[in-house]
Amino acid sequence: MGAAAKTRARILEASYEVFAERGYHAAKISDIADKLHMSHGTFYRYFRNKLDIFSTVIDGVVQMLAGVFTDELPDAPDTLEEYHDQLVRIGRKLYELMMGSPQLSRLLFYESLGIDEEINEKIKRGFELFGMATAAYLKNGVEKGFLREDLVIEETAFALNAILLEGARRISLAEDPEVAYEKWTKALVDLMLEGMASP
Repeated sequence: MGAAAKTRARILEASYEVFAERGYHAAKISDIADKLHMSHGTFYRYFRNKLDIFSTVIDGVVQMLAGVFTDELPDAPDTLEEYHDQLVRIGRKLYELMMGSPQLSRLLFYESLGIDEEINEKIKRGFELFGMATAAYLKNGVEKGFLREDLVIEETAFALNAILLEGARRISLAEDPEVAYEKWTKALVDLMLEGMASP
């Protein structure tokens, strides 16, 4: 990575922290520059303004979440046990992401809402991507006979993601995140493998 790319990455990392700590509206370019001991002029070589840097930070948040859904191969499990284990792994990855980067939850669920139409669209496209990825896992479950044949796949996928993301939000705020994670994972896996199971 060249010097310019390293500087840009440092700015993004600091911005991520500042926006999560202070919120979009309260955060200033000077807060980010001060955190890096960097002049404002240097900052403006890489980003046009506060909205530009925030939009780029949100791109990173969406990519981090996308990795949770796309790191696995949806059609890989061939047995119910493998399918169960894959669902648990996805839940664990989401949990580890949220716990390893607690600012992500605030940025995604609170700070990104209603600031700019382009950012709203990014979040919407991200949720569409997550929904279609989840649909691929459900499709495999139906095709392999783990889930009901009459499952309405796409709509169910988006409903499950709403539960999954609400679980992630609540886990990140829980007094004991590990206990909350175990409960939410069990609830979601039970819902899929019992509530939607093939008869």
